Amino acid sequence: MIYLPDTNCFSAYFSNKSPALSERLNREMAAGKLVLSVMVLAELEFGAFKAQEVLGTRRFLETVAKLKESLPPEPLEEDFVYHYSRTRHLLESQGNKIGDRDLIIASHGLALGATVITRNVREFQRVPELKVENWQTELG
Repeated sequence: MIYLPDTNCFSAYFSNKSPALSERLNREMAAGKLVLSVMVLAELEFGAFKAQEVLGTRRFLETVAKLKESLPPEPLEEDFVYHYSRTRHLLESQGNKIGDRDLIIASHGLALGATVITRNVREFQRVPELKVENWQTELG
């Protein structure tokens, strides 16, 4: 099993809002079962730059840099293009769109054969064939 945490999952992890979530992420990372999407990394770095501007601290940028070192981001490859195009067409034709960044993360998860870990289950469950779990609810 491969797990692709969504941005909100890493945000909760970095802020230690859920010790059980942190424990599970650490365990799966040590087992080599976590992957980092380039889209999630982009969202995390964007948030880190905003935090630096608003709070005047580089702490979050340093935290994201450490994550990148321990969990190198997975590139978007040709399989991603297929899943993105197919999923976007299907959802739009049904009038059931999801956010652009969530669509990229979901399509990346499909391309990697990964289960997306997120608090935003309702959005991601609209994507056919995507496996989705919410460890924050399941773990407390």
